[in-house]
Amino acid sequence: MFKRIPLMISLLAAIILLQGCMLPNRPFKAEEVKADKSLLYIYRPSSIISRGTHFSVVVNKKQTLTPLIDNAYVYTYVAPGSVNLVLQEKSLVNGKLHEVNFDVKAGEVYYIKAEPALFGAYELEMKDKDIGQTEVKKAKYFIPKK
Repeated sequence: MFKRIPLMISLLAAIILLQGCMLPNRPFKAEEVKADKSLLYIYRPSSIISRGTHFSVVVNKKQTLTPLIDNAYVYTYVAPGSVNLVLQEKSLVNGKLHEVNFDVKAGEVYYIKAEPALFGAYELEMKDKDIGQTEVKKAKYFIPKK
């Protein structure tokens, strides 16, 4: 019985490591900034903590973005003003991992990081331009299947 434990651990590690290789994605590409809209990059860094937690980002309670997986980013354009972002995961009772509200200006770019914590918890944090640009460039854009 104890001989199977290392094999099971090795298989689990291989599945986790190959997960990112099997999903369609592309390296970071800066999107066009529109004068009448705000551009939001929501990204999730690569982390061993809560790697298996997959969630969507809901913008202003209307638009659900593609799932935000480990080491990935999504982007969207929003109207200037107040923005509500919710991390939503289907397996939770209420589905809500974290919610944040902030104001945005037209023609500006914002970087919002989904910071992982233990037991599948996440927090959305607004990052300044320099940190946000550096961190989001490490992530890949997840291309959903059509």
